[in-house]
Amino acid sequence: MLAKISLIFALVILPCPVTTLGEVLRFPTTPSVSNYVILPAPDFESLTTSFSICAWVKPRHTGSSYSVWFNYYVSSGADDEIAISSFSSSDYLFKGNLGSSESDLEKDVWSHYCTTWQLATTTRTIYVNGEAKKTGSTTSGRTLKKDGVLVLGQWQESRGGGFNTAYSFGGDLYELNIFDKMLSAEDVASMYNKGRCGSLDPSLLQNVSFQWTDFMDARRNGDVEVKRGTCSQWNLVRSVIDEDLLEHLIEQHSFNQ
Repeated sequence: MLAKISLIFALVILPCPVTTLGEVLRFPTTPSVSNYVILPAPDFESLTTSFSICAWVKPRHTGSSYSVWFNYYVSSGADDEIAISSFSSSDYLFKGNLGSSESDLEKDVWSHYCTTWQLATTTRTIYVNGEAKKTGSTTSGRTLKKDGVLVLGQWQESRGGGFNTAYSFGGDLYELNIFDKMLSAEDVASMYNKGRCGSLDPSLLQNVSFQWTDFMDARRNGDVEVKRGTCSQWNLVRSVIDEDLLEHLIEQHSFNQ
């Protein structure tokens, strides 16, 4: 309840808007090796034995064959630590591809994507729109390597570079979060069912290793832009508090939506 009250004060009672809420990263639809977001030294220490990557993705028609929106590269011997494309059935972890037509994302519409993995069971699962699409296994004992480079929008063939337009992503990304545990099917379904403008379940906040603001604040290159989305602070408030309570607060404080 305290968290809900704090959220109400932050988003409803305080007059200043939440300017980052709903903002998306937009990658141009013309394929180019110049357009990407880079985190040159992400701290993946907490992700070596389990992780989940979840985001809302809206790929566009670009002419790119693979449309890779997430790529974590460590060395020439492990260039596919993590490589996630929008389509072309390409979804790599430790050089193993689990992608299929079932896990491909529809063009020009928002889709919710999650990939989860843990060392203990060597289990990896891909979810699209809250449903498990593919499950596979990784090599026993294989952990996620540290000290890599994370790039959004390109496939790396060398650390932070070696891009090819055939792999360039075009479209929008929103609410990309990386968790330090393997999310359950219920966690993923709940995230999807809350919708793109919903808030993250408070029980998962302690497991977030990288949140959306980390990617918004990362270095953007080329013509990648931050665009205002269609979500508002009212969407966020409604996702965590009772509708009647919200309407009462609005009425009492004479707020307009």
